[in-house]
Amino acid sequence: KGMNLEDFKFIYWMEYAHRMWGRALGFVFAVPFAYFVAKGYVTRQLGVRLSALFALGGAQGLIGWWMVKSGLEV
Repeated sequence: KGMNLEDFKFIYWMEYAHRMWGRALGFVFAVPFAYFVAKGYVTRQLGVRLSALFALGGAQGLIGWWMVKSGLEV
């Protein structure tokens, strides 16, 4: 069974919403983190740990992009 246009639209909008949700989470994490770092509320040890969490989130997005790219046929 092939995919019809409605199936494609559903997948497309679900993936788009998923991508926007990930970006929003990154923004919601990064902005307060930068603020608290700038104000001096974050210790060095906590800053390293929070930076690692942020990097893991970015890596997850990168791996998702890589998975989609590897499945595309040109």
